[in-house]
Amino acid sequence: MEQPISYIPMDRRQALYRGEKLPDPTYGAALFADVSGFTPLTERLVQDLGEQRGAEELTLCLNRVYDALVDELHRYGGSVINFSGDAITCWLEGDNGFRATSCALAMQAVMQQVATVQTPSGTITLAMKTAVVTGNARRFLVGNPDVQLIDVLAGKTLDRLAEAEH
Repeated sequence: MEQPISYIPMDRRQALYRGEKLPDPTYGAALFADVSGFTPLTERLVQDLGEQRGAEELTLCLNRVYDALVDELHRYGGSVINFSGDAITCWLEGDNGFRATSCALAMQAVMQQVATVQTPSGTITLAMKTAVVTGNARRFLVGNPDVQLIDVLAGKTLDRLAEAEH
């Protein structure tokens, strides 16, 4: 079972450890990484292995792919802000875009290593597209501390990221 700390963005963990708050507003680079191919993989695994075993194998594949991508992000000093569907939104504090672009390329390279998935009836190949934008953003928590807090990254920079991903 994963530790709750694994759901807290890396930069927020480090700030908590130091007893500091994250800057708001902030400047940096936002990176969006969208993995495609999980729907055909899911269908193939269910067809080949049945619902229960197919779901188990899909979970292993998801973990392998996203662990590899997040490890690359952390190597470049970035933090996962959220997962949405098959995509990850990331933040690289203080970056002018160079680190985020290098990170996106490294994530593409590592994706090539984990993209091919063997199933009993054949091979499925996953793919990933990325987008990077830089600028100012708001960074804050929303929610009830007794129930759940959600890390939020917002502003025109994120609007541009949403436009860039299409």
